[in-house]
Amino acid sequence: MKKSTSPSPSLFKGGFTLAEVMIAMGIVASVMVALLGMIPLGVRQVREATNLTISGRIAQEVISNIQQSNWKDIEKTFDGKTFEFDHEGFLIRPDSKEQTGTYEARVTLTNSTTINFGQTEYPKDTLRKVLITVEYTPDGMKIVVRPNQYKNGNPNIQNYNFYVANQNKTK
Repeated sequence: MKKSTSPSPSLFKGGFTLAEVMIAMGIVASVMVALLGMIPLGVRQVREATNLTISGRIAQEVISNIQQSNWKDIEKTFDGKTFEFDHEGFLIRPDSKEQTGTYEARVTLTNSTTINFGQTEYPKDTLRKVLITVEYTPDGMKIVVRPNQYKNGNPNIQNYNFYVANQNKTK
């Protein structure tokens, strides 16, 4: 009898066929495309979160400066004024010509003679309402926003309302 020279079928059981490899590569490629598509969304979310954090810190710094000021001088010093901050949220001194502001904080004090806080009325010399608008302006350039570009308002502009009490000692 003659022996068969063809290899036995048990020798080929350990490998993948070309079709299986191509299907696996197609699945991996599909997943990678989906993951790469999410990167810009994640980057935008991180940028917006950073801007919110810095804007909040700027508003807190401005309101802290108002609280530490002499009550009689807050209108002259802060009302209608704009303060510039750098990209990290640090105040840029007005005499600095080297830096351009990345954030602008605009302060508005209420002009009403009394403020209703709940059911209690407070006179202007005791309590003031302060609106601080913080706008993100990258590289000092105003961002042009098209109408209806944002559903919930411009994310580069944040408004903060505060109430400031007269903490100066009076005789």
